[in-house]
Amino acid sequence: MTENGSRQHGFSLPEALIAMLLLSVSLLGLLNYYQSLTNGFMRQWQTQEAWAEAHSQLEAHAATGKGTEPLAENWSYQLSGISVGQLCQRVQVTVQTPAKYQAVLHRLECKFVP
Repeated sequence: MTENGSRQHGFSLPEALIAMLLLSVSLLGLLNYYQSLTNGFMRQWQTQEAWAEAHSQLEAHAATGKGTEPLAENWSYQLSGISVGQLCQRVQVTVQTPAKYQAVLHRLECKFVP
């Protein structure tokens, strides 16, 4: 009680500091969770784009006989063909994302002579 007989209301300094500590630890946990979610979504997006780019490279090779430029910076692809018999070729494309994920697709392309 104070001198005039009324009781003080509110928090003491140690209580306020403990509350701030708990709030900051909770906030750091949420930020860490957000960062791991963001990284997971980025990996998933790169994986989907790698498969789409590999398919696009195979389609371009079937139409023109060569691939196209990579999708974006830091993405790479390798296109190779191995002869299978006289009229067929096994084409393989490997697309690598900046996160080092690789998508590999194969296709057998044959030229038919009438």
